[in-house]
Amino acid sequence: MRPRSINQVRLPGIRHVTEATGLGWAVTDRGSVTVNLFDYDLRRVARLAAPLDDPRMKVSATRRLVAAGDDHQIVVLDHDGAVRWRSSWDRLGGSTAGGFHLDGDHVLWIRLGDTLVAVHGVSGAEIHRTPLPGPGAAWFVHSPAGVWTGLTLLNPYESLAMLIRLDAGRIVSRPVAGGGLAGFSPAGGRYVTLTLDGLLSVRDAASDAVIAERHLEDLPGPPPSLPSCRDVDRAVFLSEDLILAALNTEDLPNDAEDHLLLSALSLRCRSQVRYPHHHSYGAVHPSYEPGRWLTRHHEDDQLRLWQLDARLDDEPMPGQLALL
Repeated sequence: MRPRSINQVRLPGIRHVTEATGLGWAVTDRGSVTVNLFDYDLRRVARLAAPLDDPRMKVSATRRLVAAGDDHQIVVLDHDGAVRWRSSWDRLGGSTAGGFHLDGDHVLWIRLGDTLVAVHGVSGAEIHRTPLPGPGAAWFVHSPAGVWTGLTLLNPYESLAMLIRLDAGRIVSRPVAGGGLAGFSPAGGRYVTLTLDGLLSVRDAASDAVIAERHLEDLPGPPPSLPSCRDVDRAVFLSEDLILAALNTEDLPNDAEDHLLLSALSLRCRSQVRYPHHHSYGAVHPSYEPGRWLTRHHEDDQLRLWQLDARLDDEPMPGQLALL
């Protein structure tokens, strides 16, 4: 399957790309404290400098706010760069944050040591805090349904995932089965998880019931040319029916990746993505615009936006009947 190119942007020194909730993506530079905001058509909507000292900052953003944090402090700004509030991590009651995320209601979720803190993103007022297993890093995942936010607590052996939200001003959580939480379907009704040993799982978000679960080495219908796989680097929903899996492979140089389209109902391989350029396939980032995804390419400083726009490998040719 050859995807259609929607847009591409050259951004020298790309360091990190994260989803901007309800907007598109927030992108940082390796050599500056600049935050670039792009919409879901990969059009730049803002470029601002965070009042921090370390370009290795983490960022999160929404249609209205940008949160940026380094080893010492966190600051929340409007898109024009005006500072809403700032705080040291010590003042918030912990060491350097293990991760943070602005959700669609402008709640700032912070993994702070062995604590999860919910802060009002606009005012900086603390809403609630609750203990977490840890300390350690955290990975937040936006849910398009807007009810829950996904949280994965990372460790070298087995990741712990949960769904978090506020209820009457208090943090409530629900454990998620299957490994580290990778992403939600565009409607928010399903999620996909990964384990370090290559197990993929698609589950119902309301009940955690297994829809499909397979090991990377047991995916049905892989292309004959697929090299030996090392692990799944990323798995994101492109539509309610398709998941894009980025595989690290042993037989390709420089940890290049193969990208496969998998059925969201069976994890059967539907197609191999064949890009119209010669570079490695690039890191994958979800769009939540159905059928679209973003790739990041450090070797040529490019962000590329793609759209499903071709017949999948297992679909019949025009005039043929589908095999039952």
